[in-house]
Amino acid sequence: MRRALCLADRKDWDAEDFDNLDNNRQEPRRQQFVCLACGGKAIFRSAGNTRKATFSARHLSDCCLNAQSWTVFRYLQ
Repeated sequence: MRRALCLADRKDWDAEDFDNLDNNRQEPRRQQFVCLACGGKAIFRSAGNTRKATFSARHLSDCCLNAQSWTVFRYLQ
């Protein structure tokens, strides 16, 4: 996920913006993220050598972001 809601400051954070904060500002917020769609607990994953910063969440069963995606390739198999 690119965005998540921080319950500590009630702000909708972009993962790259959060990654650019210094450690002192990140730390109190790190355990306070939830999915914007369902409110499921989310965690921040900082950028690595080959990946961008993202959020990952434990979505609730009815979350629209947890729905299985269907593509044209499913029909071609």
